[in-house]
Amino acid sequence: MLRARGAAGWALIVLVWTAPLVAADGWHLAGWSGRAIVTIAKPLSVAGVDTAAVRIVHQGRARPDGADFRVLDAVGKPVPFQLSWHDPDGYSLLAFRAVKPVAGARFFVYFGNSQAARAGEQVVASAKPGAGPPKGSWIPHQGLVFATIQRPEGENPKTVADLAQLMAASKERYGARYQQRVADGHNPFGPSDYYISSYRGWIRIPRDGTYHFCTASNEASFSFLDGKPLIHWPGRHTSERGARGEKNQKIELKAGLHYLEYYHEEVMLKQVAFLGWSPPGSQKGHFAAIPEALYPLPHPATVTGYEKTDGPLPAFVPAYLDTIWPDPGVRAAGQYTRVRLAVESVGSFPKGTTFRWEFGDGQVAAGASVDHVYLAMGRYQAKLTATSGKHRQSVTWPLEVFEVQHVAGDISQGRHPDYVKLTAGYELKALDAKNLKELVHLYGESGQAQQAVTVGRAWVARFAASQPEQAPAVRRVLALAVLSAGEKGIEEAIANFQASITAKTPTVEALDSLAQLIRLVGIRRDKPDQTPALLKQVNDVAVNAKPPLQQDATAKMAYRRAINAAGDVLLWHGKTAEARGFYKRVEVLAGKPIPRSVRAARIGSYPNSIREYLVARNYGAALGTVERWEDQFATEKVKGHTFYWRGVTLALRGQHREASEYLDLAVTIAVGAEWENEARWRLALAFEAIGKPRRVRIELAKLVATGISDRWTDRARKKLKALPAKKPAAGSKPKTP
Repeated sequence: MLRARGAAGWALIVLVWTAPLVAADGWHLAGWSGRAIVTIAKPLSVAGVDTAAVRIVHQGRARPDGADFRVLDAVGKPVPFQLSWHDPDGYSLLAFRAVKPVAGARFFVYFGNSQAARAGEQVVASAKPGAGPPKGSWIPHQGLVFATIQRPEGENPKTVADLAQLMAASKERYGARYQQRVADGHNPFGPSDYYISSYRGWIRIPRDGTYHFCTASNEASFSFLDGKPLIHWPGRHTSERGARGEKNQKIELKAGLHYLEYYHEEVMLKQVAFLGWSPPGSQKGHFAAIPEALYPLPHPATVTGYEKTDGPLPAFVPAYLDTIWPDPGVRAAGQYTRVRLAVESVGSFPKGTTFRWEFGDGQVAAGASVDHVYLAMGRYQAKLTATSGKHRQSVTWPLEVFEVQHVAGDISQGRHPDYVKLTAGYELKALDAKNLKELVHLYGESGQAQQAVTVGRAWVARFAASQPEQAPAVRRVLALAVLSAGEKGIEEAIANFQASITAKTPTVEALDSLAQLIRLVGIRRDKPDQTPALLKQVNDVAVNAKPPLQQDATAKMAYRRAINAAGDVLLWHGKTAEARGFYKRVEVLAGKPIPRSVRAARIGSYPNSIREYLVARNYGAALGTVERWEDQFATEKVKGHTFYWRGVTLALRGQHREASEYLDLAVTIAVGAEWENEARWRLALAFEAIGKPRRVRIELAKLVATGISDRWTDRARKKLKALPAKKPAAGSKPKTP
């Protein structure tokens, strides 16, 4: 049996509902254990649409082949239907006949009869690529279904038969949805490596004529129109060779509906699946996206309740909201992901029903809809229990937190403060070693030093002896947190850092630990005199690195980061010339010099890239751009631009302590920069966020004193007026009027 994950996950049903509840509508089909009440709340106003579509969350209650599905209208009459997508263990997309439905039209979808034979009114479509449209006395002529499944390892398909064999060997279904395009750059339902996507449904050709279609895909793609080959681009390749419509096909078409199939297989790295066209009358050789309006939609239907014969059925589908990756240059591994778990059709449950969630990582919560942060990738058994009086019913879903490679409309970039708030109540004793370690990292990367210290110490006490391979990473974060929290025990921090550097610690991790220690001890703890000793450790690690730094580009970059950190310490303490010397060394270690014109162009492009990432709230990518800027052109740091952009990004991400340090340095060393006023305004807000009212007032006053009239100084004037009056110092005498 195919096992689904991601948004099309699979479930084991545990039914312990003990007392009968009466369904609002009579039960039409004896022998069926479940049904969904479906409503078309607002039919489309488009003429000729005779199809409605709905998602049915059965979670393994239906037969694996879908033969037990039935659709009945409001009076119990069978309705023709097709399973547009069927996951045996999760949910199905179902299209059914709905001719001129009125608003609020009701239907019933039954499932849950292992002995049932396939209904005569069920339209069956062949899963074979190129099979063409389904056949029957009625077939749904609206809707294009985009679906993804797991791709087995193996050669890139060179023929349609190879593709069919690859699809037949798939072991997981990820998910599906209706959409109006054949154009995607990632898998929205699961991991974006090793998957197969399919697009099957209808397209409306507006008029008779000669059409040119083109494909662009990374790895193999195959397409068909009305069951006949359209464009095949088999084998292994990248999308660039088809980016301008090089892979195209001419075809004569009649106006009206045509059945489209497009298949794409992806292995790793870049993901592209695209079908474009050049309709009659277009400029020769010009291809564009097919207008979405040409993919006709069915009437949208929704489930208002799931039932069995004696009451409601609980159901849920995890929704992946957003994700956060560790800061580039700090550590390469790790991912935190926020998932929303919500009861489907919660209004169908009796008043007073309570809902309890177990997330599979030792944490629990209550409520009809909850957000939960999963700290590490992997599979988790999520469980929902609905209780009404003495009646209880549970359903579980082995949820996979997969590697998110893209932040887009489906899964966005998360914010550290949101994740910190959601994890604040986690029961530490219930977390295993892996998840507790990731919680230490999350707090450390979010600037929550005291929380990182608490959780880090808990991890060391519980797991340091039994998990020696994980201990160095935790001790590094703990050491940084101790310093950042401002505790007196700097010796504890140093001891943890030293303990993190063992004979088995990877070179990159050891160098990055030392780089962070150099910066924190020299800047935050104001002990620059310790930098030489730490640099000696850096050189010792570099000399003993295996393989040698010259053969390991990643380790060499880590070494440059450590030298960069030493330069930052000098710059922070006003030794600009000496700092520039370290920064020059960083650039020399990078290797081949970059020509002045190329250098200028790259440096000029960084701010625009960062702005775009900030608008999209992709703070990780923005910081990554700052990292590349400082690594390739370290000497530019003395101008303050990178400190400004790092400070702005950290402030937007809610890391106000760190933001205040970088913004403070930026306005100190870059007097007169075009962004100086904005930087000082953001610096004042950062001080306000970390509870430094005196510094807030100072920075606002400096901004007002410039005499400039712009949005930053105007905001500063208003904020200064709104601030509470300064309290007189203790023991001071009031001034005589």
